[in-house]
Amino acid sequence: MPGFRNLNREELLELVQRARESSAPASVRAVGSVRLLGGLHISGFETGIAVHLSGAKRRDQLPVKGTPVIVSILLGDEILCIQSHLLDAILADESDTLFPPILRVDWPSSQVEVRTRGDVRVATPDLPPLSAKLEIKDKVYFAKLLNLTETGMGLGLSEKIMVDLHAQVEVETDLPGGLRIRSTGNVRHLEWLDDDPAPTRLGIVLGCMTDQAREALRRFIQARRTDRSENLRSGI
Repeated sequence: MPGFRNLNREELLELVQRARESSAPASVRAVGSVRLLGGLHISGFETGIAVHLSGAKRRDQLPVKGTPVIVSILLGDEILCIQSHLLDAILADESDTLFPPILRVDWPSSQVEVRTRGDVRVATPDLPPLSAKLEIKDKVYFAKLLNLTETGMGLGLSEKIMVDLHAQVEVETDLPGGLRIRSTGNVRHLEWLDDDPAPTRLGIVLGCMTDQAREALRRFIQARRTDRSENLRSGI
């Protein structure tokens, strides 16, 4: 279950040192944006001032100085989400192609959001899919959430239903930790599978939801991608 942990100055310094020494996977996302810069790791720090993140490419479009960002760091079985701001990056001369940019973000504040790795895995072989409720006109169906992104989701239903492509629907699900996400949606994909416990498969593009729910969903997906990048790197 996600929660917030208040860390003192010594605990923050220990966290940053552990992340640097273990080359912990990290990612950065501008608040409110769906664009994620992943494949990063903490390579250094200026105590009390800034944390250095390596792994960006020279061709990457980096947010400008002062942009509020969410930094996710994977440490052991925990994913730590930290609110920060971008500072001036460390850039080599344009003629020097050997050294990629190093991002600098504000030193972490005392409050850190913590998730466990299991809480961000949706429809993986070792965990059951999340439950969802689908409303089509005046009918309600119960479904399994098979995949999830910032902009859409895939659902599996145990009964065969007929629904028009581009039909407007409402969908609701509880993310791990009890945060409820409710959104309008547009049906973009429909298929039926034989001999499957969830024969009806729907692909839905998400529409309107509250700003709080949308930002919570983006933080959840960012933590999930940070975890997945480590799985791919480790061959899991």
